[in-house]
Amino acid sequence: MVSGLTTWIDGRFVDCTEAAVPLLSHSFGRGSAVFEVMAVTSTPKGPAFFCLEEHVDRFLFSAGQTYMELPFSRGTIREALMELARINSVTSGLAKFFAYYPGIEFGTTPSGRVSVAVFCLNYTSCGIAEPSAGTSVSVGISSYRKLHPLTTDVHAKVAGNYVNGYLARMESRSRGFDEALMLDAGGLVAEGPTSNVFFVRGNDVETPTEENVLPGITRRVIMEVLDDMGLPEKQVHIRPGDIQQYDEAFFSGTATPVLPIRSIEQKTFVCPGPVTLAVRRKMEEVLQGGSPRYEKYLTLIPKG
Repeated sequence: MVSGLTTWIDGRFVDCTEAAVPLLSHSFGRGSAVFEVMAVTSTPKGPAFFCLEEHVDRFLFSAGQTYMELPFSRGTIREALMELARINSVTSGLAKFFAYYPGIEFGTTPSGRVSVAVFCLNYTSCGIAEPSAGTSVSVGISSYRKLHPLTTDVHAKVAGNYVNGYLARMESRSRGFDEALMLDAGGLVAEGPTSNVFFVRGNDVETPTEENVLPGITRRVIMEVLDDMGLPEKQVHIRPGDIQQYDEAFFSGTATPVLPIRSIEQKTFVCPGPVTLAVRRKMEEVLQGGSPRYEKYLTLIPKG
């Protein structure tokens, strides 16, 4: 992490280099942290959080689903995000915030206090490239299955839930693909390691049902955008063999709202196809504050 940037931990603004937990902490050793990742985007009125309220709501939901009692209110977390973005002069980047058990614990059940940490950084400070409009990916179907909802809460953003997504991505890259597609325990198409997936046939758009996928916030906005474009989506069960019938495909996620898919295994798609391109352009308009209907999803960051 770059020195000189500020983070918020348990009510205090400190240098990012001070953000640390013991290796024997419960959340480091057991993956018990919950978290959110949210985009900061540039608009004509200034930088803004995209879907701030929705992300804070899901953060509280994830904590509740994992029996974690947060020591800070919704309003305090929200204000920490706003102030931190202002302090770090974030104009285009990401916010990531955690709730975790920082104390040293050897048991499987946490018993210590809960801490909350908030980060908000420009893409250049994150060490990652800003999403490029020309990017597309090849995809391999992973042998690692999406976690079954009876084994964990798949709708909560819990750190430990992402181990199988990490394995799926590493496996697919070892096979020469850019990204992975995961099936659920029943063999149905579920999602990418950190993204939802949409398929297009003509003007029909389909996406997997929500039983076994994280119902992404960006996914929800895209579904609203599709409805407004006269391309209402359907949530359906999709089997790997069904992929052959589609013309286009794309992932959706926080960092890259619409990521065109060139191929899945041996199936090649039109990339970017006309529907994918239209959705991507519309989402760029939404994120950049160019659509009054969607300004409800933008929360302007106060100036210093």
